[in-house]
Amino acid sequence: MKLEDLEKARKAQQQSDRHVYFDDSGAISYYGRAESDDYLEYNHAVFTYDQCKIFEDPKNNKTVNDFLVLTNPNEEGVYSFVTKVIELEKFKSASKMLTQIRLSDNTEFDVKIQGLKNKVIVTLSDKLHTNITNNVDIDNFSFKGEQRMALYITSIDDPHFLYDSIEISLPDLFKNKELEFKINHDCSDKSIYTRKIFDKYIRVA
Repeated sequence: MKLEDLEKARKAQQQSDRHVYFDDSGAISYYGRAESDDYLEYNHAVFTYDQCKIFEDPKNNKTVNDFLVLTNPNEEGVYSFVTKVIELEKFKSASKMLTQIRLSDNTEFDVKIQGLKNKVIVTLSDKLHTNITNNVDIDNFSFKGEQRMALYITSIDDPHFLYDSIEISLPDLFKNKELEFKINHDCSDKSIYTRKIFDKYIRVA
């Protein structure tokens, strides 16, 4: 093989897609050119070389440890890298704003979020659950055109710094009425944000 061909092959390999395995909070556990059987319990996404340039380029002084994988809550199977310090603009547009789910003693809600030390419990109201499950095929269900809902655990009253994120399948939530998620950080001293899909969210301790 000619030297020129070897250089082309080396460059093609260098610029090949990258495989990323990450947990439910977006924290990256494996990053490389090949798939791995050692991380089958993790989420898996494939990124192009151009998407990975941000930490492939040594001039940026960045590594995968500086980033999380963000799952697009509006488009299944679409992923991006975000820095662990995240600007709110990454999550909002004029019609898609994040809203903080605040602590409340109110007994009326559509979705209740209970944030414990290292887990979050998401519960639907009896009324909403009954109305939907009695009238809709849950296997082909979407709510206001959405099939997924995301929660973002951030610094107190500050969505710019993300600790954990949770992506929730709405069909699964309506099938079970309540879902429990493990997270990597104690969320009792943190805020929880979401893009508002339902009318009334409350948070309980």
